[in-house]
Amino acid sequence: MKIKQLHVLEFGCIKDKIIEPDGALNIIYGENESGKSTLLLFIKFMLYGLTRRSASNSERDRSVSWSGHRAAGSMTIFHGGKEYRIERSFNESGRGGSEKLSVVCLDNSEQIAIEKSPGEYFLGVPREVFESTACVGQMRSADINGDKLAYGIENMLSSADETVDTAKILKSLDSVRVSYRHKNKNGGSLYEQEREMLSLRQRVDSAREASQRLGDIERTLEAEKKSYAVAKADFEKKDALLGELNKVSTLKRFDALKQKVDEKRELEKKIEQSEKQMQKNGFLPDRTHTAEIKLTARAYSEAEKNYIAKEMASRSNGELNYDVDAATLGEKLENAGGKGAVLFAIEEKRAKVRAAKICGAVLLLIGVLAAIAGGVLVALGFVWGAAAFAALPVCAVVTVLSFKKVAQKNREAENIASEYGASLDNISQRLDTYVSALATCRRYRDAQAKLGAELFEAERAYNEKKRALYAILEKTVDSPVADVESAAAEFKRIESFLAAREKDLQEAEALEKMINAESELLGHYDEQALRAEVTVDVSEITPKMISVAESERNFLANRTRALYNSISLLEKEEITCRAKAEDPLPLADALAELEQKHKSDGDFYNALTLAMESIEAASNSLRGNMTPVISQKAGEMLEKLSGGKYSVLRTNSALSLSLDKDGYGIKSDSLSAGTKDAAYLALRLSLFMRIFGSELPPLVLDESLCQLDEKRTENMLKLLGGLADEGVQTLLFTSHKREEHLCRENGVRYNLISL
Repeated sequence: MKIKQLHVLEFGCIKDKIIEPDGALNIIYGENESGKSTLLLFIKFMLYGLTRRSASNSERDRSVSWSGHRAAGSMTIFHGGKEYRIERSFNESGRGGSEKLSVVCLDNSEQIAIEKSPGEYFLGVPREVFESTACVGQMRSADINGDKLAYGIENMLSSADETVDTAKILKSLDSVRVSYRHKNKNGGSLYEQEREMLSLRQRVDSAREASQRLGDIERTLEAEKKSYAVAKADFEKKDALLGELNKVSTLKRFDALKQKVDEKRELEKKIEQSEKQMQKNGFLPDRTHTAEIKLTARAYSEAEKNYIAKEMASRSNGELNYDVDAATLGEKLENAGGKGAVLFAIEEKRAKVRAAKICGAVLLLIGVLAAIAGGVLVALGFVWGAAAFAALPVCAVVTVLSFKKVAQKNREAENIASEYGASLDNISQRLDTYVSALATCRRYRDAQAKLGAELFEAERAYNEKKRALYAILEKTVDSPVADVESAAAEFKRIESFLAAREKDLQEAEALEKMINAESELLGHYDEQALRAEVTVDVSEITPKMISVAESERNFLANRTRALYNSISLLEKEEITCRAKAEDPLPLADALAELEQKHKSDGDFYNALTLAMESIEAASNSLRGNMTPVISQKAGEMLEKLSGGKYSVLRTNSALSLSLDKDGYGIKSDSLSAGTKDAAYLALRLSLFMRIFGSELPPLVLDESLCQLDEKRTENMLKLLGGLADEGVQTLLFTSHKREEHLCRENGVRYNLISL
């Protein structure tokens, strides 16, 4: 069979694409994600349809188009000298989806009706055999479904009739065998027979036990009825006695009730008397009043402590701690404008002194210079130069006046300093002392004023709290003293009264409840009638006598009840035993008959198992004889692929392989990835040639050479070229340019299809 055209309408990521391979070696090139693996899935879809959806298989998800949610297309093939077109579509809409298939012979336009898939119809093999031989997926050269493939090969080699299927025969025989006994031993007719035999044996044993048990029950039941009659008579006597004693007990309760009423009356008088003693002007203190006493006394104590503390602080601050005279001079200094003003006035006087001294000195110098100049002029003959001598007395007079003024200003400055008790040399320091003393004085006066205000406020608060405490104590005390000790004593007295009163009230309340409850219970009795009925002296009946009689009566009641229940259970058990009792003879006959049938069916089951084992042994022998032929052909191909390095390939009935090298066997797990791929490719090609015979399907390889080195790839391409010459169509999917270059370099004929 050869593929002439692939027309993909919608499939995975491919849409409306036509591929036309030739009948030899076709290299289908495309980069990753270009749709090579999708195209391979399309070929399997055309031949075998889609597999069922499962958690471990996403083939259907990769096949249905992403936009139209369907898979559709056609494949034109040449088979048996005729041309056919396979059209198939799958729509994902609806539950489980819907699929359509059409096969038409293009030579005569005849519609071909097929019951199997097109792959089984044209190739004669199921999907598993096709995938394990003719179709090699990406990086799956060693993925061979050995068991299913071996069965497929066996059926084709053992008979030309497709209906003859060893696996199906074994399966049919096994289904019959399973109907007798399931593989888990917990089902089948033999299992059910064994369960029924066990049930019959148990019924026989139960019948015998029931008969024996029935006799025991009858004897026990008779003894229990006699004991019940005696116990019942004793109970009735004791119950009558207890009834009489209970009447006495009820009369005693009437007496006790009267005593409780008297106790309650006396307690109420006691409470009333104590309240009268505590009341003053109709006021009866309570817990709220004691709380007010406690809080008011605490506030009074705190106010008293605060007042004493303020008074002591005021006294300790009464002593002077500053110089009064200095403070007085400080006030005078402040009135005069402060230290700066006084120092300025003194400095002003002293400045005038300095100016007068300078002026007198200058005038005196001028007079002397004028006299000297006049003498020089006279000596030179200038008579008028004598006038210059007149300047000397004038300057002298002015100088004297200047020095008098200096003395006056000095006295004025010294007078200012003396007003503050200082000299001109220490006036500044003394003024600082007066300023500091005045500040200290004012701080003292401010502190005194503050302490006075605080003392006044503390005294006011103290008097207020004292009046409040007096008012509280006055409610319960005739001549109260407003102090903490009196408040504490009154608090204690009232608390003692309240505690005793609460205790009495609680006791009175408890008595009230008890009296009410007892009155309600005794209200059903007529006291006078009871006293008339009782013939014994009530005082002679003690509670112990009643308690003992009640215990004895209860014991007899429990015993009577227990015997009655025991009799009821025994009667029910007797009825049950009589109902279950069976005749053991029919049961034994049925058991013997069933055991005979079980033996007969068991013999048939053993014979069936022996037949299956014989058929399976013959099947294994056929597969064992088949593998040397496949191994030999695979070894020849491996020798070409490995360049003569490996020539012997061995495989078993499950198609696991091993290689021979230098006389030693090497398992596939010990081989390199490239060598293992080469070995399994050789095995696949051998299976491919053996299974399909003359009508070979296309050989589909998806990146199957990627782990082979360049030399083995070259050898594989030459081998595929040779197969093409023998009529084998190969579709080699690859994402590398290596295969095309090697084909060109080695003269291997090929057809390049770029996706």
